[in-house]
Amino acid sequence: MSVQSSPPARATQQQRELVRILYLEHGHQKASELSGVRYDLVRQWASRYGWTEPRSLALSQDVTKQIADTIQDELATSERETRLSLARSTRRLAKDSETVTLRDSKHVKNVAQTAAIVHRWDQKDQSTGNVVVNIALLGIQPSEVQAPSIDVDSGV
Repeated sequence: MSVQSSPPARATQQQRELVRILYLEHGHQKASELSGVRYDLVRQWASRYGWTEPRSLALSQDVTKQIADTIQDELATSERETRLSLARSTRRLAKDSETVTLRDSKHVKNVAQTAAIVHRWDQKDQSTGNVVVNIALLGIQPSEVQAPSIDVDSGV
């Protein structure tokens, strides 16, 4: 009794697309090696589906840049949508926190921390820092300027 092997399964469109990308990037031989598809099959697909000859490295870098730009745009859109959703949620939760008891204060703290992250409050505080001015540039004598003294021991 002989065991007959079943015919190879038809390649899916995704598999062919992978081979096409490899072919365009590397040529017949390397695409065959990297994908595990027979060399003659890669040649047949390239002829049948009208794939062009392997591109130069510059063209493949342009395609890669376009893909990267598309992904970056998608991430930026997702960030805006997520930030907006979180802002709406924290606004509702902050409104609800007006009526909570001391027992639930830890939840209010979590809402405040989330709001600080969403609205970037820490970055706003850092941008409004103190400004140091050299008063000599203003035409004022340093001896004329007197800063108020603070008594540290008085607890003020």
